Amino acid sequence: MARCCQTKGTEVMEFFIAGTDTDVGKTFVTGLLARAFVDAGYSVSVQKWVSTGSGSVSNDCCYVYRCMGICGDCSAGSDSAPYCMPFPASPHLAAEMAGVSIDTEKIRDACRRLGSTAGILLVEGVGGVFVPLSGDVFLIDLVGEMKMPVVIVARSGLGTLNHTFLTLEALRARGIKVAGVILNSQGGEDPVIVQDNVKTISRLGNVKVLGVIPRVEKFEAALPAVFQIIRYLVDFPGSRGKSEGD
Repeated sequence: MARCCQTKGTEVMEFFIAGTDTDVGKTFVTGLLARAFVDAGYSVSVQKWVSTGSGSVSNDCCYVYRCMGICGDCSAGSDSAPYCMPFPASPHLAAEMAGVSIDTEKIRDACRRLGSTAGILLVEGVGGVFVPLSGDVFLIDLVGEMKMPVVIVARSGLGTLNHTFLTLEALRARGIKVAGVILNSQGGEDPVIVQDNVKTISRLGNVKVLGVIPRVEKFEAALPAVFQIIRYLVDFPGSRGKSEGD
């Protein structure tokens, strides 16, 4: 496994955790990945560019920090949570309701600072990749500018094929590398359908299905399914970006 880079100005492994939709389990999966990387000896920074439904802190970032077992700064305006708006809606509407203009340069600067202090940077998305941030800027536009490889989180059961293929198509059309797909179980899925989804997404999507995260009562019970995933991610081409001087 690659060694983590903890010094300023060195390479950092970056991944954007994108969902095929809202409530597919991005935060849960990001927490699992972050915890697994920490347990494997990596220094990890996490970020959520825009959080809605929580005005003073990013609840999602706070959750991921708790998963890591550390007390990170997830307050609004911090590098981990550049924008937090109270109205639970798409970023563009939540920002409008709060009288806030989302500045993508502010997000990029925060991202670079975080990347300069850790070996792994995990950025959790908001909604699906075509969520508008502001004006005519979509989330996928900023992901493309940042040149981060993407890990797609999708539901494991019925209905996930269309959402997953559309997300793959959109990312690839912009030249964004896809590291793989993680299927997240929400309970009650037909195992026959889940098994077929894994095969069909891999074959027709020409993408690696990194794993299926089971529905669990305790967070730690899902960790064994993730350690194999991080072993693959650290060797994924294009995961290493420069933390400074991009």
